[in-house]
Amino acid sequence: MNDFDEIMAKANNYSTQKQFDKNSWKEQKQKERQEIYDLIDKSAEEIKSDSSKYISYLDVQGRFDKYSVGNALLINSQKPNAVQLKDFNDWKEKGASIKKNEVGIKILEPGDTYTRADGTSATSYNVKKIFDITQTTMKEQAKKNSYDEKIILTALLKDCNVNIKTVDEIPNSSNIAEWNKDDNVLYVKRGEKVPSIFKELSRELVRVILEETGNNELDNFKCISTAYMIGKKYGIDVSDIKIELPESFKNMSSSEVRNELSSMRSAMEDINTRMSAYFESISKNQKSKDYER
Repeated sequence: MNDFDEIMAKANNYSTQKQFDKNSWKEQKQKERQEIYDLIDKSAEEIKSDSSKYISYLDVQGRFDKYSVGNALLINSQKPNAVQLKDFNDWKEKGASIKKNEVGIKILEPGDTYTRADGTSATSYNVKKIFDITQTTMKEQAKKNSYDEKIILTALLKDCNVNIKTVDEIPNSSNIAEWNKDDNVLYVKRGEKVPSIFKELSRELVRVILEETGNNELDNFKCISTAYMIGKKYGIDVSDIKIELPESFKNMSSSEVRNELSSMRSAMEDINTRMSAYFESISKNQKSKDYER
């Protein structure tokens, strides 16, 4: 064999080895994705039967409301006390390093779109590692709400799709706030403290969005759970909200659990979007006043 033939033989061997490595890499990625899907199912199974893990999930989804239900379940399984999440490069841009021996939190991020065999389009997902601020050299800072309780309550009610009526007492009810579906009026009792009003109004506004009648245990469970997440996000004390897992929820499959969680997250997103728009408007007004000075 001459020198050229020897070089080509090595090149061909390298090419074959490279192709083998590529296939192995693809198999490894598929295995990794499946492990994450299995972890999501496992987490859904756990929270439907363990109230403490369910509350932990609500805490996570409330803090990370932009994350999907699946990713919130993943975070809850791997690092439920996470407070600020970024990937390696984003932390690096902030000037922070990942501490030695820290393990990344695995979540899913959208990848490429593809066409299924039936002609419909779908999105593939890739496994991504993120890190909490406690896993980095960055100093954690206490999160402070920019607005007082009254402004937060005003934001909650701004542009809501229901009529609000203040009354001395709500007939046949001990609640502070209650939505009457028949006349589409949300009745609110006078003289109550803002945090209590916020929590009950949140619950009833979620009921309006979900169009739940409140006649069954699951309806109330979903409304109370979503109100808990909203209160958690805006710094309202929700420790007195009692959440019990209904039997109908416990008997659901993991996919059914995720569907219910998704409807709750959607309702929360609807309310958060309105509130954010109000906060942005008053922030612009304040900047305008500062400029005029």
